[in-house]
Amino acid sequence: MLRWLALLLLTTSLAAQTADPARFDFATTSLPNGMVGHLYSAAIKMRNGAGPLLTKGMLPPGLHLDPNTGDIQGTPLQFGTYKFSVSVRDLVTNATASREFAITIQSQLLLEWLKPPTLNSNTISGALKVTNSSTDGDHFEMTVIIVAVNEIGKAFALGYQHFNIARNVEQVVPFSTTVPNGRYIVHADAIAALPNKKQANARASIETATHLVVNVNR
Repeated sequence: MLRWLALLLLTTSLAAQTADPARFDFATTSLPNGMVGHLYSAAIKMRNGAGPLLTKGMLPPGLHLDPNTGDIQGTPLQFGTYKFSVSVRDLVTNATASREFAITIQSQLLLEWLKPPTLNSNTISGALKVTNSSTDGDHFEMTVIIVAVNEIGKAFALGYQHFNIARNVEQVVPFSTTVPNGRYIVHADAIAALPNKKQANARASIETATHLVVNVNR
């Protein structure tokens, strides 16, 4: 009788342990992307867990994690992909678990080197790709300028365009200019505004990571 009762209790205990294998686990496995300047709202949810607490990495600037609810809210300030880890505590056993998440923040206005600035003799040339990822209005009025700044701070215009660009459309801006001898960092700046609006809706900039050196006739 005692052996039968012990076997019954052991069987019941094993069944209870295997009946709900997800008793303590992350209910959220991924987080949605966001956009610079637009309100972001998501949540990290747990099954029978408390937390979560940020333990590694960082959230996109402008977003905040509520450790009591797991809510992530705010207005993203900078585009990019941000990876971070959170830990949670099992409400029953007090054990902890962690998981890595990533949030990609997209820019309303994205600049990329389609053809990175290069030197040919003393001419700097290349091409810039401008992408409008805005959700505001049908198109932007765009102003783009590319400049080369030498070691004493003097700027030389390499290219300039003013144009309208529709949502989810790319525009290529080529540039080419002869410059004096020197060491140059190439900057590209873009300002976008909705039609008939004086205030810019989006700004973006990009620059070369290293100096381009022009040594013609030195």
